[in-house]
Amino acid sequence: MWRAIEKYGVEFCRYYLGGFNLVSGLNYFFLFWPQPVVTDSTGNEFVYAAMQLKLFTFAKVCEIIGGLTLVTNRFVPLGLVVLMPVTLNIFLVNVPWSPLPHVQLSVTRNLVMHCILLAAYANYFYPMLKFRTAPQPVWRDPSRITKSF
Repeated sequence: MWRAIEKYGVEFCRYYLGGFNLVSGLNYFFLFWPQPVVTDSTGNEFVYAAMQLKLFTFAKVCEIIGGLTLVTNRFVPLGLVVLMPVTLNIFLVNVPWSPLPHVQLSVTRNLVMHCILLAAYANYFYPMLKFRTAPQPVWRDPSRITKSF
């Protein structure tokens, strides 16, 4: 019973977070519904600076790519890594500065789901945690690329 709950819970988180990010990223370019507005002056300054630097556009492209990886179940660990800075920034901007409780709840839920998915796919990240490593250039054995798929 517990394994079924775990399996479907992780799948639900993957589809929900992927779909949410995919639609949110597409909404920036096609505007299905209005973007949330930050009412605090400090938050507005941050949002304005991010828009001037084109960081929003970059973040929304990352949301689309990461959302597609999660929804299609392809390159999920890569998608989680691409989405984490976006999820964390959205959380840090909206929780202290958004006056709307449903927005605060939504971004908190997304961060929790993201952490659940990172824990569920943690085995794919362990090789990056080696304390001392030696280079293994891909040009020495290019077949390793195809073996990883």
